[in-house]
Amino acid sequence: MNEAESLNGRVSKVTGLLEPRPIFIQDGSLNPSSRSFDSAMTVTHNQSNLLFLRNTSRPFPRASRWKRLGALVILSALLVPSFALADESKLASATGLLLQQTHGADWEEALSTARTIAANESSSIRSIAALVQLARRLDATGNQVESAADVHDMAAYAVMRLKENDPDALTADQAANLLLSAANGLSRSSRHMDAHRWLNEVHQFGVTTPEWTGTCMTVASGLLDEGHLDQAQSTYQMVIESGDSPQLATARLGLAWCTAMSGEDDLAALTAIDQFLQHHADHADVPSALLMKMSCQFRTGKSDAADQTLQQLLSQHPDSGACLQAIVSHCNNHPLEPCDGPLAEHLIQHADRLVASPQFTSMLKPSAIGLLVSAEQVHADAEQAFANAIATRDESGDTTAAILEHLTRNDQDAAAQRIAVRWISPVAASSPQSDQDAEAVITAGVRESACRWAGRSSNWSILAMAAKDEEAYLDGNEQTSQLRGRNLHVERLFAEALLQTGDAKSSLKWWQRIVDEGGAEDFPTLLRLAETASSSGSITEAAQRLAAARAAISPTSPQSALVNLLAADVEIRQLNFDRGRSLLESVVRLGSADEDARGRAQWMIGETYYMQERFGEAIDAYRLVEGIGGEGQWTAAALVQAGKSFEQLGRTREAAVCYSTLVRRFANSQHATGARRRLAALSPDASSESPLRR
Repeated sequence: MNEAESLNGRVSKVTGLLEPRPIFIQDGSLNPSSRSFDSAMTVTHNQSNLLFLRNTSRPFPRASRWKRLGALVILSALLVPSFALADESKLASATGLLLQQTHGADWEEALSTARTIAANESSSIRSIAALVQLARRLDATGNQVESAADVHDMAAYAVMRLKENDPDALTADQAANLLLSAANGLSRSSRHMDAHRWLNEVHQFGVTTPEWTGTCMTVASGLLDEGHLDQAQSTYQMVIESGDSPQLATARLGLAWCTAMSGEDDLAALTAIDQFLQHHADHADVPSALLMKMSCQFRTGKSDAADQTLQQLLSQHPDSGACLQAIVSHCNNHPLEPCDGPLAEHLIQHADRLVASPQFTSMLKPSAIGLLVSAEQVHADAEQAFANAIATRDESGDTTAAILEHLTRNDQDAAAQRIAVRWISPVAASSPQSDQDAEAVITAGVRESACRWAGRSSNWSILAMAAKDEEAYLDGNEQTSQLRGRNLHVERLFAEALLQTGDAKSSLKWWQRIVDEGGAEDFPTLLRLAETASSSGSITEAAQRLAAARAAISPTSPQSALVNLLAADVEIRQLNFDRGRSLLESVVRLGSADEDARGRAQWMIGETYYMQERFGEAIDAYRLVEGIGGEGQWTAAALVQAGKSFEQLGRTREAAVCYSTLVRRFANSQHATGARRRLAALSPDASSESPLRR
């Protein structure tokens, strides 16, 4: 080997580019015609006398080539330290190895070698080409996307390193195309932050091709979705600054969207939105821009301007998704009360379409406002649509209660009753073919709130009618109860309504169901069942229900007075007066019992004597009521009964005193009218002193 050949070999190890040969490998073979890096890379002789990459290029004449190589070696010996030659030699060796591993699809080893190349402080065209080839082959496998993205990133860093070490090695276009290829690969694996970095470098090179613009838009969208607003904003800004392009409108909208989402400068966001609307008035995304504008206006306190933007959406884009979202946003940002103007008209006209949209019904307030509007304007179809939407979605019943409260407070009792009836007596839209097909008619929260409203407003007849209708659905199936929103609270109100309207027998059936089937064990329910059974059931059942109520409390509890009162009533119904009085006396002696219960018990003691025609003892018992009940209702009842007892004894003067005292002290009592009639029938000569005080 002569000296020239030896020198040739050394140069080959350092540069890896001694011979003119293609550097792109596809399908395991050299492919001189392959377009590299998405048509990215064509290096001319003028850029480097050592690069022979153009397919049409030819080697320099041999003598000239030797001359050039000799100059290179001399220059390297003078300027490059020996360790740099070693790094370049390792780089060339690793590059060759990587090409072989890529050709053989040995991915794990190839990735290891790629990392070795990436860690080298030197870079070369050939090493970059090898990295890009590996990245593209990994992309092509379909299951190595993340690894391909890593290699794309390595190639991009290698490009920047080469540009720094040898600015003339690659033209700006070539470097830009290589970086763009890397950005595309990173974008495919959703590494948008890394892709953004290389797109910015491409922009620094002054390259703004349509391919770059398209990648920018893809990456900016990904950054926006991931919440990297600053990076997305700068990416959109790059596209806008690049000049006119088919993506300009979308970039302007994206920039506005990023600015608005950041929430840091709503005025700047409004300016960006207006820029989009001004330049692209016919764009398909105008409704979305208006929605965004409305949101920024509302955040900056420009509520009137926000309302105007909403009206623009309603008038110009009524069927758009943005308009629907604007309506939802407007309703959620305003109090629960009827709206007016174009929005109210829209809610009524499009009620069916609105409630069919999950976006509209995902929150209850829009449907609630729609219901108030339709109730105010007495629009039956819209009212039904919104009422049904709330019926199946208000799980807690809070919105239902607020709607009925609002209507009642604003003197719309007729509307409140009309809507409450829908919820108290719900009707299924259609009969299911099977239990699996059945859908909820109403939530328990809605039905309970409506029933409670009816109870508070003393609309017992509405509840009683609903209770009678509901008997058709008492099939013992728990699913039926759930689908019809009938919980124990609803059933209690049904039972109470029947009792209040005088249908004690039907009420007893409901109380029995609540306890025996519903499993209610609370004392008030057990006591109410015992009370209803004592008035409408058998003596045996009444005794059983009283025992259950007594077992639910302690003997010293104030509530035991209520049980003893009922138990005494049962005994009296059986003419067991002594046992009845004994129970009543225990109530009077119970210091923890309230005044009303004790006063009632003492009055009932007087009643037992009156029923036995022991009028003198009855009068004595009635006299004790005032000392216990004071000015309560039982004192008034005792006065009238004492007057009747005096009459039975022929002591009309004392009777008249009882009646006149009652009229004077309890003029508004339910007993006053009867007392006046009795006074008229008796002698006017009567003492003003109450005989109950003697």
